Amino acid sequence: KNLGIKQVFVDAKEKVTGTAKYLDDMEFPRLLIGKILRSPHPHARIVCIDTSEAEALPGVKAVITAKDTPGCKFGMEIPDVDVLAVDKVRYVGDEVAAVAAETEEIAEEALKLIHVEYELLPVVDDPVKAMEQDAPLVHEELKSNVVKEYHIKRGDVEADFASCDYVFEHEFSTHRVSGLYLEPFGAVAWWEENGRLTMWTGLQAMFQGRNELARALNIDPSRITMKSPFIGGAFGAKIWLRNFHPIVAILAQKTGRLVKIVLTREEEQLTTRPRVAPRMKVRLGMMKDGTMVCKQSEIIADNGAYSWAAPKVLLNMAMRTDCLYRYKSSKVDAYLVYTNLIPTSGFRGYGNSQMHFAVESFIDMCCRKIGLDPVEVRLKNCVHKGDETLHKWKVKSCGLSECISMAREAIEKDRKPAEDKGGRIKRGIGVACMNHVSGNRGGTNFDGSSAMIRIHEDGKVFVFSGEADMGQGAKTVFAQITAETLGVPIDTITLMPIDTDTSPFCLGTYSSRVTTVGGKAVLLASEKVRGQVLDLAAEMTGHPAESLFISDGVIHCRDSQEVALPLKAVARQAIRTKAGVPLTAYVTYDPPTEGADANYYGDYSSAYTYGAHGVEVEVDTVTGQAKVLRVVAAHDVGKVVNELGVQGQITGGVAQGIGWTLYENMQFDKGKPLSTSLHGYTLMTIADMPKVESIVVESNDPVGPYGAKGVGEPTLIPTAPAIANAIEDACGVRITDLPITPEKVYQALKAMQAQSSASPLPVVAE
Repeated sequence: KNLGIKQVFVDAKEKVTGTAKYLDDMEFPRLLIGKILRSPHPHARIVCIDTSEAEALPGVKAVITAKDTPGCKFGMEIPDVDVLAVDKVRYVGDEVAAVAAETEEIAEEALKLIHVEYELLPVVDDPVKAMEQDAPLVHEELKSNVVKEYHIKRGDVEADFASCDYVFEHEFSTHRVSGLYLEPFGAVAWWEENGRLTMWTGLQAMFQGRNELARALNIDPSRITMKSPFIGGAFGAKIWLRNFHPIVAILAQKTGRLVKIVLTREEEQLTTRPRVAPRMKVRLGMMKDGTMVCKQSEIIADNGAYSWAAPKVLLNMAMRTDCLYRYKSSKVDAYLVYTNLIPTSGFRGYGNSQMHFAVESFIDMCCRKIGLDPVEVRLKNCVHKGDETLHKWKVKSCGLSECISMAREAIEKDRKPAEDKGGRIKRGIGVACMNHVSGNRGGTNFDGSSAMIRIHEDGKVFVFSGEADMGQGAKTVFAQITAETLGVPIDTITLMPIDTDTSPFCLGTYSSRVTTVGGKAVLLASEKVRGQVLDLAAEMTGHPAESLFISDGVIHCRDSQEVALPLKAVARQAIRTKAGVPLTAYVTYDPPTEGADANYYGDYSSAYTYGAHGVEVEVDTVTGQAKVLRVVAAHDVGKVVNELGVQGQITGGVAQGIGWTLYENMQFDKGKPLSTSLHGYTLMTIADMPKVESIVVESNDPVGPYGAKGVGEPTLIPTAPAIANAIEDACGVRITDLPITPEKVYQALKAMQAQSSASPLPVVAE
């Protein structure tokens, strides 16, 4: 009743009327404004810092440098980040000092009065060159710029390549792009009189952020409470803590006042952790009948100056595409390398997007060379329900083959003519597919979620969860699952805001896990409370609990039409009498998954998601401009919980994927960004947005709530290779390094024309 419908998001009214409180909308008494002084150099030693003039400026309440911090390094997996630069800066935008002042204008003026003397150092801005023995070191104490490496082998890959009819090899690369969420990131900090820190911030992973903040401040996590206002988008860039979080806390502690830091759009472009930029050399072994036997890859990924989530992103690049097809063997050597560029981290797709671009492009390239249909080759080799992959993923539900077939059929239907304007315009279609996760267990660590359901005496239902809604609709999904399970109207349900002091422990919004894992916790808590309600209703009505059910907030009996007991009457009896039934349930759910072992084997997601995109493009052969005309996006979502939400995720993922593929690019010159604002950073506009047709496949996963799987990240992943495949189908050129710009297409067309018009070399007889 409450699932699979076009349920408007429960917070839609607040958002469209402007009453939703984002961080910068919140009002606080005696609030100071914090600002951060950032490095103008990609690599330099700090000789000295003079803050005396800034401190003397009227209205300035605090100025801090590294000496004012606890000196504790922090970071997600590899703690290599200082709160403020200690001895040197490592990228343009690195945090050097910070101020707190009565107004934003005073704070900005104070930054100008901080004098820093730098000694410039050699810049390393290429990860391949950074691996050379004599390359300048980004972190001298590590003796190497290689911060992480993975070497994973499955089966006898050398023997399998030797047995193949064809062996192909090619290199691909992708680039940095910004998350570009609508709401700039920020935080407000306040130290209570009891010595506890309260922080308001829109993190995707509040409990993990609390722990990282505690590490940076060298205090116990229990001394910190983090509260989440509305979050205006994130896409992975707000998962982890940033430097400004401990900075604003230290400023608040030093001033004894509330302090707010909200990044400007220029600061976002300088410091928002963008998508990891790798170079990927892929080798593929195939048989004449299209069987894909083995795959080998070498990945060199640009980490930037600090690590953040990039080590995990690289691991995903190294492994996940191995589980899309039934390969016999595989091998990967992957390296994460420090450079003097903006640090990279997780971004929608989390490494899967980059490697899918390489592999799904390469499959089409190989099939063209040997005259096979790439869609048929995908169907021949793709995984199916019941498979166990090379890395021991157990595929419990899978609609991949259906997605591929449906995407091809839909994109071939009603195609436009292959040529237009006398041959100047060329059109083509392409298909690419993907796999992803719905959760991600790391080793033996917890990968579940907790939820609490409470029914108040008036029958209203309150849902508590620590999983963040960053605009994707988690609150609505949780409300729908609760309504379906309890049998109550959705408008009687309230989703409580996240507060680490009162919310159940949760890992956060990443790995497309919230509906699957967080939703399952909500389902189980709802079932537990429903049991409490029916047990008490059984006492009140004299009918056995197993004969009772709840519909629209009223308890009925299957054996008697006379029973019609309102839920609020049961709630009042539970709470206002000596019955003493709490009508409250706190459930912690940990999915039946296995963390990867020392050799990276493990069934580490509760469900695996699949999809395929069909794309139609046109290319102007005079200018090289490629335009996406139409996208068909077929996705295995397990079970639709919210139809509008699924359509929104598909359309949004496609839009972001097109932007990554054709338009956006963070460019640098000797370590310095060529654009520090949206001026010079090309975005796709609504005029470029194609028609998107969504196709939903319901495979009914046995683990997810009501069979649901995640769909947030998957909708971006196959977009780039599908576009690249369609461009080659249209005009015959293949671009293997993103973004696919008009200049690259134009130059490739010219090179192809020159090659075809060249006279064949004469054959010389000996």
